[in-house]
Amino acid sequence: MKQLDIEALYQSLRSVNWYVAVRTFGSSHATLIGLLVEWWIRQDPEGHSALDGAPSHGKENAGWCDVMFCRNGTPAGVLEVEGTKPLEKLKTIGNYFGTKREEMSSIQFGMLLLYSYGAKGRGSERTYPPAETADIYAAAIHLSSNHPSKPVILLALDKRIDIHESQIRAVSPYYAGITYKISAVLLRGGCEARRELLFESVHSEKSPRGA
Repeated sequence: MKQLDIEALYQSLRSVNWYVAVRTFGSSHATLIGLLVEWWIRQDPEGHSALDGAPSHGKENAGWCDVMFCRNGTPAGVLEVEGTKPLEKLKTIGNYFGTKREEMSSIQFGMLLLYSYGAKGRGSERTYPPAETADIYAAAIHLSSNHPSKPVILLALDKRIDIHESQIRAVSPYYAGITYKISAVLLRGGCEARRELLFESVHSEKSPRGA
């Protein structure tokens, strides 16, 4: 399979309709997967497809990613979307990179979208921790170093407490957060190749702007 233009693919992440993520409250896991599947297929509507609930990287139920991006029917990339166990998901991506399954030997890149999940603290001190942390970044660098021919894209979706909660959103603390920043990092061969701020919203009730 022809090599993907990873730089162009990375840049095209600006075209994702991130405002859908901003206006979705709660876990957003399924929404975020859907946004990235739509993005992937839109890059080449005839040649690109996706396996939602990808096949395992090993025998039987050894482990699987959220989505396998395919190109002309052949695996090209793997996607994980995660809010609670990102380090485990990086290991899963690594398992796909090193799989012995012949039909997956064409995988060229991995993508992990991290999102803030669960605020910490009390009262005015209550905040969401950053989606991308030092240990996650270090693990991603390590993964990229171990597989220098397979770039890794980290997407980080950060939330803050929204003081303009509606009555229905007040029924659960899971609805209290609103996405205000989305960033991307491209890792190659154990090094950070690029870092972009994709979207940022200054006020929670206004549309995000492209950075």
